[in-house]
Amino acid sequence: MIRFFAAFLLTFSPVFSEKAPPLTVISYNIRNDNQGDKGPRNWEGRKALLATYLLNHKASIIGLQEVKHNQLLDMAKGLPNYAYIGVGRDDGKMAGEFSPIFYDHKIWRLDAEEHGTYWLSDTPEVIASRTWGNYHNRICSWARFIKISGPDKGSALYVYNTHWDHRSQPARLKSGELMLKKVKTRKHPEDPYLVMGDFNATTENPAIIQFLESGLLLDHATKKTKSSSRWKEALEAGLRIDHIFTSPFYKKAILQVDSNGDGKGNAASDHHPVRLRVSAE
Repeated sequence: MIRFFAAFLLTFSPVFSEKAPPLTVISYNIRNDNQGDKGPRNWEGRKALLATYLLNHKASIIGLQEVKHNQLLDMAKGLPNYAYIGVGRDDGKMAGEFSPIFYDHKIWRLDAEEHGTYWLSDTPEVIASRTWGNYHNRICSWARFIKISGPDKGSALYVYNTHWDHRSQPARLKSGELMLKKVKTRKHPEDPYLVMGDFNATTENPAIIQFLESGLLLDHATKKTKSSSRWKEALEAGLRIDHIFTSPFYKKAILQVDSNGDGKGNAASDHHPVRLRVSAE
């Protein structure tokens, strides 16, 4: 009877590999649709360049930042194989910038009970709250995704996508503390996770150092490349403020900053995209 039950489990239970399956993830601050941006910086002139980059790199998970509602609709149209989660930071609906997570719906299924947005404040469930000196409302959108097919069918992954304050260091420190708490208290503690976004802080900033010293997050970058583009296509040596951190589950991965421009020296955003690749081990 015991042998029969064991055989039953092997036949019908999802397969959870101890090795990390192949995975490509992108984090990209696409720059809000700003009336002051003229010429090649205008949203209408660069949105196709952004969508083309994302499609060409076939990331199954994409975290975007500084996304206004019209931009969200444009990106959804430009990425037809993707669904998304996220809300506007000013009203929890459509107002203000989003930090949406796009996911390939042929690869992942959204856990209907495990996704949402919280505000980076002492009252994270209160819409538009800010208590740490944030210049703007700041949010983290998150979700649990479940693999639809393949040898790791049924396995799941948590993704947290954020945009930290650009002025207040105390707010960045507190935001980091809150996000670590959210990671540690997730409903399914056995699941691996990714923490990504525009942190407005380099790996030398105490707010990021607390991430890396927590034992909960890994930085897989081996090259020092700036992720702030200043609207220039060329990459420059330096430190990133955009990151994709992983749980220790992903022991072997490559993180790099990509150039995405129009071939005339202009970048598609005032940030370069950051891309993480996990190969089958």
